[in-house]
Amino acid sequence: MYYLKIFVKSFLSLFAIMRVTGMSTKNPCSIILFLILLCVFTKLHSNHIEGHIVPGDMTLSTILGVLFSIFTLSTQYSVILGSMTSRLFCAVILLITAAGLLIIYYYLAIWFLQAASTLTLTGSGYSYAWIPFLTALICLLCWLPYFLYEYPGVMTPDSINQYAQVIGAYELSNHHSVVHTALIGLFYKIGMGLTGDPHTGLALYTIAQMIFMASVAGYVVRTLQKANAIMPVLIITICFYALIPYNGAFAATIWKDIPFAGCMTLFAAALMRFLLRGSFAASSDTIPKLTPGEYFTLLLPYIVSGILLCLLRSNGWYALLLSVPFILITYRKWWKAMLPVHLIILLLALFVKYPVMHVYEIRQADYVEALSIPVQQLACVVAGQEPLTENEMTFLGQLMDLEQAAELYQPDVSDNIKNLIRPNSGYLESHKAAFFRTWLSIGLRHPKAYFDAYVAQTKGYWYPDVSSEAGLADGIYPNEFGLHWQPVISGKVIIKIKEILFKLPDLIPLYGMLWSMGFLLWMILLLSALSLRMGRPAGALVCLPFIFLIGTLCIATPVAAEFRYAYAAFYALPLLVMSPFVSD
Repeated sequence: MYYLKIFVKSFLSLFAIMRVTGMSTKNPCSIILFLILLCVFTKLHSNHIEGHIVPGDMTLSTILGVLFSIFTLSTQYSVILGSMTSRLFCAVILLITAAGLLIIYYYLAIWFLQAASTLTLTGSGYSYAWIPFLTALICLLCWLPYFLYEYPGVMTPDSINQYAQVIGAYELSNHHSVVHTALIGLFYKIGMGLTGDPHTGLALYTIAQMIFMASVAGYVVRTLQKANAIMPVLIITICFYALIPYNGAFAATIWKDIPFAGCMTLFAAALMRFLLRGSFAASSDTIPKLTPGEYFTLLLPYIVSGILLCLLRSNGWYALLLSVPFILITYRKWWKAMLPVHLIILLLALFVKYPVMHVYEIRQADYVEALSIPVQQLACVVAGQEPLTENEMTFLGQLMDLEQAAELYQPDVSDNIKNLIRPNSGYLESHKAAFFRTWLSIGLRHPKAYFDAYVAQTKGYWYPDVSSEAGLADGIYPNEFGLHWQPVISGKVIIKIKEILFKLPDLIPLYGMLWSMGFLLWMILLLSALSLRMGRPAGALVCLPFIFLIGTLCIATPVAAEFRYAYAAFYALPLLVMSPFVSD
């Protein structure tokens, strides 16, 4: 019975791998893979592994196994089924594949939780106060070539739209964070005052952004020092910030997503510092008072970064709002201290978002922007020429030209459909209930079209094997405002070096995972489970805002795999990896 169990698990796992990868049943590698799986499951069923499994391991691994299996099946079901048409046969194949995937992910999670819980990443760390400053300096030096090459900074259509608002060519709008637009305007005015050249102001903004992001990297390193992280962890963290190409490229890019990533990382680092000092830990018996220095190094960064992550991106507001109850529950013994801090953050953010912007008549993002996924699903039905009732056709015709919708529909980008609806946005806003009734009734009749549209629109954020571009934008895009790219260093050698740096993730195994948003989500989920397994819920709390951030992208993303939308989680990666291993 023991060997039969191992054989069945190995066979089901082999079946799942072959269906997901499209491997032929006649491929000789399948025999090698089967023998490897037999060895692996024999090892996993040894007393060395099974003897250390606790009920919590099984619960966490089952949850993770189910999630990862759903993600894989949702993305790869067309590969798994191939040319099969029989519904019964398709259902059986999917069921067997799901069983194999669940076995694989369950045991991978078991192994990870057991192996990682034995690691020791703290102890014998260097607490020298100059290391964070050195980190910031190294980052700035390593990012300098990106700035010189992209001078005065990378500006895509979004950036140019904000510049147009700064100079008054366009009406102020919070579609692109008006707080970020104001920051650009501040440095624009300084540059114009010094030289009369707008490029100087834009360059000053880019320099300020680079200094801020480098300072955040230094703050993270200092936080890890307070956590007594071992020296290799500090070195890897410094190398990650200074040498990973997308950090340098984004530091020189004028997008709201970059300071947002810095603010969210700063917030997570300050949250970890609360845990480290034991001030509000549920297990603490006393509340150590904040030292005067901690008001500036802990409380102020926490409050300011919390406010800014609410204002720089709308989904940052939701990520924080959803996280606050969990933070208060985790630190429930000291709610008298934590509740006022979070009320200050939320109330100040609300004050700016509503009264202040209302006074200055700042236009908010239009309603259709929040409906990226529903309108894509409707467009998918129209593009697939699925049958609709006369009433549904009439209502959709009031929103968009259906013939153009069929032609313009792109499965991974919603901009075409949103732009098609925008001229009729008034009708949409006055018929919200009718829109959702129509959307629901169509979806109940055409669930496959809705499912395919949703997967195509969001899979980049929850499945690892989805390609996305990061840091490839160059210079200033064509515009009507006289802005142009003025590289300080250029030439074929520079272009070739950048090209190689950004192609390496597609060539080097494992390294490419540092560029995958889907893998990042899987890692965050694993790290959160590890924190819970090790009895450190406050460690999981550090990961929680980033889970909610990616969750908001799965609800309303306009693009299927836009790296910058999830960049905050990448920039906080050293904190996330360390979160299960630190305690107060």
